[in-house]
Amino acid sequence: MSVGTAEKVVSFIMANASTEEENRIGFFGGEPLLEFDLMKKIVALIKNHPRYQEIKVRFKVTSNGTIFTDEMVEFFLEHNFSYCISCDGDRQTHDAFRRFKDGTGSSETVSATIRKAVELLPAPQVNTVLSLDTLQYLPETIRYLMGHGLKLMYVNTDYTANWSQQEVVILESVLDEIAKIYIESYRQNDPVFISVVDEKISVILRGGYSPGEKCHMGMKEMAITPEGNIFPCERIVYDGASDSTLCIGNVDSGIDISRLSCHMMDGGETNSECVNCSIRDYCVHWCGCSNFHATGYYNRVGAFLCAGQKAALSVAFHVLEILEPEMPGIFALHEVGMPTANAQRLLSG
Repeated sequence: MSVGTAEKVVSFIMANASTEEENRIGFFGGEPLLEFDLMKKIVALIKNHPRYQEIKVRFKVTSNGTIFTDEMVEFFLEHNFSYCISCDGDRQTHDAFRRFKDGTGSSETVSATIRKAVELLPAPQVNTVLSLDTLQYLPETIRYLMGHGLKLMYVNTDYTANWSQQEVVILESVLDEIAKIYIESYRQNDPVFISVVDEKISVILRGGYSPGEKCHMGMKEMAITPEGNIFPCERIVYDGASDSTLCIGNVDSGIDISRLSCHMMDGGETNSECVNCSIRDYCVHWCGCSNFHATGYYNRVGAFLCAGQKAALSVAFHVLEILEPEMPGIFALHEVGMPTANAQRLLSG
């Protein structure tokens, strides 16, 4: 992204920033830390903007963990960045998908970065991708990440994959194993946050997702490419071209929200089985980017998302049934929408 475009992006963001809610500004790629100097300039532009004092801004960077310097650590601490690193597991699992240009694996470098981040940053996060090839190894991946001292672990499913009923059966057994790991972490007074468990515990205790938590792609949520083109979510940017049917505008011309309808099926919610589903309020059937990757439409749910939500809720109920009687009130902060709090308590000392 050129500095000129960055200035336009900042102007667009600040003009549309909310004074009522936290505004989260994230840097992603590719690898955003390849452009660390540009990142510093963008943060300076934001903090020097006339509106900065009247709005609340939180910065985040998602990195592949191959670049991590002391200067970056100081910058993240100074500007209260959330730092998230992508790691798919141990050497064998991670290196199968994340290699350098010369073909060598990045696991050793990423492992060193994780350990340094855990030592120097207050609450580093990790993102691990659940794919056809990594599904069966997810419990081992969670143990691997815990062994590195990580406590905030996010599992994100690759909905572009050709999931079948066979993987649904595997997923259920995998989540059962993760529940055991999770329960044991609490019994050892060393709790971790695992998104597929904690987020469902939180939503169960709160009686469902609130309107503010649901997908607002293209409205309150958007992604801006190096060219200044606007997409409704960072997970559907692809090449970032302005003539893409997924593009909804540009920082020069603004957003044409009607372009969202290009990938919406007529009639609103199109999965008839969702309408009267008993877990409807506890399910992310409204996640536009997940739906798009699975079905090609923002408002049509794929079969694996449906099965995964049911499995995750079942596991969350099981965890609650086991741990609540043993540790009454242990999930009180989950109930008020703070599912990371128990793990972060230990991170903060």
